[in-house]
Amino acid sequence: MKISTNSAAQVSYKILTNDNKGEMIEFADDSNPRLLVFGNNTLIPGFETHMDGLQAGDNFEFSLNANESFGEYRDDLLVEVPKEAFMINGVLKEDLLYLGNDISMLDNNGYVVSGRVIEIHPEIVKMDFNHKLAGSGLYVSGKVHNVREITEADLAPTGGCGSGCGCASKSSDSESCSTEKHNHEHAYEDDCPSCGNPAELRGKGHGDCGCS
Repeated sequence: MKISTNSAAQVSYKILTNDNKGEMIEFADDSNPRLLVFGNNTLIPGFETHMDGLQAGDNFEFSLNANESFGEYRDDLLVEVPKEAFMINGVLKEDLLYLGNDISMLDNNGYVVSGRVIEIHPEIVKMDFNHKLAGSGLYVSGKVHNVREITEADLAPTGGCGSGCGCASKSSDSESCSTEKHNHEHAYEDDCPSCGNPAELRGKGHGDCGCS
């Protein structure tokens, strides 16, 4: 079977910025390949295009420009947000407001977007809603280990426990999930270190960094 729309593949890979000498930003090795689901808008467009038609055993190597990955940098995504937006039950979540922190928020259409704090002022917080890699190309190489048709489980929300195992379990589950070489519990006591979501929201579908 070949990779196509509505297929799933176990893939090991390396992703670097710009070219084969760039900074490593993500990898999955042969002993722990990642499941990629094609055709449901979970992958950046370039992956869908360049991996179409590959099958088990195939190696791949390709470069993506900014438009094929995270887009060009846009000045209109620099936004001044009133500090009131960071209040919960009338209390300002000051622990979220520090330079460089990524915070997941809802846009005017109700979609979750992630923004980075770049300036803090008495009344407003200036945030950058560009992806951290906006304007950058990517270099990708790896190997396809197997390909199959997607299942209903593949289409369920992934990263439900923040572990990256894809079990989509919620923090309210009475039992932990387990996969090979991986066991974890779903209770959290701390804010998400990536997007700043408070512990009570982790595992409830509010994050943009994998904590949802």
